Amino acid sequence: MRHPLHPMLVHVPVACWLLAPLSDGAALATGWTQLWTVSTLLLGVGVAWGALAATAGAMDYARARAVAPRLVNMHVALMGGAWTVALLSLFGRIGADRQIAVPAPWWSVAACVATAILLVAGAWCGGEMVYGRGIGVQTNGR
Repeated sequence: MRHPLHPMLVHVPVACWLLAPLSDGAALATGWTQLWTVSTLLLGVGVAWGALAATAGAMDYARARAVAPRLVNMHVALMGGAWTVALLSLFGRIGADRQIAVPAPWWSVAACVATAILLVAGAWCGGEMVYGRGIGVQTNGR
């Protein structure tokens, strides 16, 4: 493929996983229970869209690994960890009755914050691959 899909798809999970802990914090600060639902939806959309982004990233893996293997593997580990922790946080917010837990369990809120931290670290690696190492950047004047 001429244009990699991964960079186009990453923005949705990045936005969702950075907004979800903010929504949790606002729910804790204000007591507005609808914000727990917002956080849960943000996590769910981020997990679903993150799976698409990861699949697209896997298609670019070999090309990127040839240039910066350690950096690419760190990016994969951090973003895979962020996705897994976000999924765990999401599961913690859905009760046995398939209703959103209000408020979310403390460990689910903590996992949401951990997701954001892993995300920022993994996104730094992704930015370094593109802007620092030129992976996926055309240099033929186009």
